[in-house]
Amino acid sequence: MRTDLLFRRLAGLMALVLLLCSSSLSAQQLSQTTISSWPTTTYYLGFFQFASKTDGQIQIAAGGRYTLYLNGDLIGSDQGPEAAQSYEVSFKRRVNHVAVIVQHDGQQSPYGLFCVLDGGEERFVSSPTERVNPWFWTGVPLSAEEDADWMTLRQRDLGDYEENGAAVRWQPVQAGNLDPGVYAEFADLDLTRNGSMAGFAGGLAGHQGGLQLRDLAGQNMAFNTLSTEPNMVDGNLSTSVNFRKGAGALLQSVETDLGRQFFIERVRVITQPPSSKTSYEDLSLRGYSILVSKDGVEFLEVGAQNQIATFQESEVVFAPIPARHVRLTITEFSNRNAAPRVGELEIYVQGLDQQGTYRSPPLNLGTDDLKNFERVQWFGQVPTNAEMSLRFRSGDDGQIWSAWSDWSPDRDRLLDVPEPHRFLQFESRLATQALTAGPVLDSLVVFYDSGPIPATRAAASILPLRASMGVDTLFTYTLELDIGTDDTGIGRLAITTPWPAQLDQAAIQGLGDAGIAAVVASNDSLVLVFDPPITAETSTTELVIPFTTRLLAASHAFQGLLFPPTAVSSLRVQEREGTDPNTGLAYSITASATDFDLAILDAVKAHPATFTPNGDAINDEAVLGFVLGRVHDAQVHFEVYDLSGHLVRTLPARTLNAGNYAPSRGRNANLPGRWDGRGDDGAVLPPGLYLFRVVVHLKPDKKVGTGVVRLAY
Repeated sequence: MRTDLLFRRLAGLMALVLLLCSSSLSAQQLSQTTISSWPTTTYYLGFFQFASKTDGQIQIAAGGRYTLYLNGDLIGSDQGPEAAQSYEVSFKRRVNHVAVIVQHDGQQSPYGLFCVLDGGEERFVSSPTERVNPWFWTGVPLSAEEDADWMTLRQRDLGDYEENGAAVRWQPVQAGNLDPGVYAEFADLDLTRNGSMAGFAGGLAGHQGGLQLRDLAGQNMAFNTLSTEPNMVDGNLSTSVNFRKGAGALLQSVETDLGRQFFIERVRVITQPPSSKTSYEDLSLRGYSILVSKDGVEFLEVGAQNQIATFQESEVVFAPIPARHVRLTITEFSNRNAAPRVGELEIYVQGLDQQGTYRSPPLNLGTDDLKNFERVQWFGQVPTNAEMSLRFRSGDDGQIWSAWSDWSPDRDRLLDVPEPHRFLQFESRLATQALTAGPVLDSLVVFYDSGPIPATRAAASILPLRASMGVDTLFTYTLELDIGTDDTGIGRLAITTPWPAQLDQAAIQGLGDAGIAAVVASNDSLVLVFDPPITAETSTTELVIPFTTRLLAASHAFQGLLFPPTAVSSLRVQEREGTDPNTGLAYSITASATDFDLAILDAVKAHPATFTPNGDAINDEAVLGFVLGRVHDAQVHFEVYDLSGHLVRTLPARTLNAGNYAPSRGRNANLPGRWDGRGDDGAVLPPGLYLFRVVVHLKPDKKVGTGVVRLAY
C-alpha cells in the first residue's frame, strides 16, 4: 500500500476509534511545538598567496557562531555577529588556507562572512567576486577537528574531494547580507567592491523570515558547467584558455552550457594573472561580443566590449534575458600581436535556485521524554508551478535514526515514524519551475504525546506473506509486546485491512486476563476494544490475532495502532525485525499477491437502490458503491443521467487505491460516491429512475461501470 493511502486510512481509523469509544475517553490535550527557524552550518575555504612568511592578523565577523582555522590550526571562535574579532597569526609563504565553519541560527538576522587577512605589506579583504584569492563553500557536513583534510585542500583538488566516501560539492561564494560597514574595526576599508560573502547549504535560505530557495544574485553560474573550454569555468585563474596571436584570434569562440535556462544579466571576463615576463595588458582581450541561446543553435548577440582598457577584467551588462547557452566571440585583436588568455568566464543571473533540501537538527521538542509523534502541520506559500514536501525520521540519541518516511506534500499528515522515541528530524524539499518565484515554509507544528505510553515496545508480523488476490484468506497477525509497569496498557488495537475483516475471536491467543469488549470491522480497518485492557499484569508478551480478509492490490501493509485505555493518542506498531524460524523468511507486515486475476472495477451498485432526499435525515443519500482492484492513485469520477440521457450531476473526482467503496458496518461518511439527489444546479431532482456511471481513469484507457438508482419522496 502506498504511504499516502496508509495515512488516510490511519487518520480515518483513529476517527473511528474515537467515535467507538468516546464515552469512555477522558479529555486529552496533545503537546505541540512550533518550528519557525532553520539552523544551518556552512563550511568556507579561502586561498591566499603571500609573497613571504610574515606575522599578521585575521579580522573576522560572521552572521552566526563561527570557528576559524588557518592552515589546519584552530585560531579561535565566537558566538555571532555582535562584534568583529581580531586574531594574531603567522602566515606562511605562498598559499595559506583559511577555513571557517559558520553556524547560523536560521532566524531573520544577518547572514554571511567577512574576513580580512592583514600581513603588513599585503592585505586581503574578502569579496564575493575575488578570484585571485578566492573563497569557496559547501553545505556537506565536514570534520571540525584540527588538520581535517578539507582545511588544506589544493584548489585544483576541490572537484575531487570526498568526505566519508561521499562527494563534496564546492561552489564559489556569493554575496551575503552581513554589512561590514557597521563594525568600527572595518571603518578604514574601501567596501565599494569588498563585502560579506555567503553560501547556502542545501540551496535554501532561512535568514529572511521563512525557509525558501536561495537567490542566485551574485552567484557565478558558469562554475563547473559543460564548456568547450573547461579551464575557463573551473574557478581557478591559473588555468586558462589561450587564443591565437594577433589577427588569428578574430572570431575565435568559446561556449558554455548552464544546464538549464536562467535570466542572464551579466557576463564577466577575467584575464589570467601574468607571469614576471608579461602583463595584464599583454594577456587581455581587446574586444569581444556575448551571444546567448535557449537551444544552443540560434544565438542572439546581447552585448559587446570594444577597445578594452581595463585589462585585468571586463564585463558586459544587459537586460535580463532567458537563455541556457553563452558564447564569447573575439572581435578585436591586440596591436602587439599578443596571445590573449582568459582565466575565467563568469555568468550572473537573476532569480532563484530551482530546488533545495533542508535537514533540521535533531529535535527533542522541548523534552527528553519518550514521545508518540502524532501528526504535523506546516504553513507556507506554494505558488503555481512550485512544490514543497517533507519527510521525517525518529531516534533516541540524535545520531542513530530510523529510516526516512516517504516524501509527502500534505499540509496536515500523520507522522509515519517509529515510536516511542525522544528525537524527531525532518527534511523539507522545495522546488519551482519558475525562474523568479518559489515556495516558502513559514513554520511547522508537531503534535505529540510525551505522557504515559501504551507499551514500551510493540512490533508485529503477518502470515501468510503471499495470497491470491480477491480470495478470502485467513491471516494471522502476531503482535510482540513489551509493556512496562509504568505504561498505561492497551485499550484498543486498530489494524488497517484491504477488505472488511472477519475476526476469529475464539482463536485469539495471548489475551491473558484481558477481554474483548467490542470489535468493529469497516472497509479498511479492524478495531478491537479491550476491557479489561492489556497490561503488564493481564497478558503475555505475544498476542496472536487471526482474521479473514482479502487482498485487492499487489500488496498490503497491515499497519497497527495501539491506544491507551482512556486516550486517543496512538502508538504506531513497528514491523518486527529478524527471520521467522517457521518460514525462513524475514518478518513483515506486508502481504503480497500471487496473481492478479481480479477485475479493476466490480460490484457497481447503489446503496440503497431507492432513497428519499426530503431532508428528514432518513435515507437522504445514496452511495454509488463499487470495488476497485489492482490500482493505485487512480482518478475516479461519477456521472448521473436522467432517462433521456442528459447529464444531471457530476460528483467530484477522487484519487483512490484498490479497496471496497460500498457501505459497510463502521465508517461510511467519507465514501466517494455519496449523492444527495441534487443536480449540478444545487436543486433536488424530480422523482424517478436515474442511471449512473463510475469512471476509473487509467493510462491510456479507462474502466466504466453502470448502475441504476431510484429517487423518491
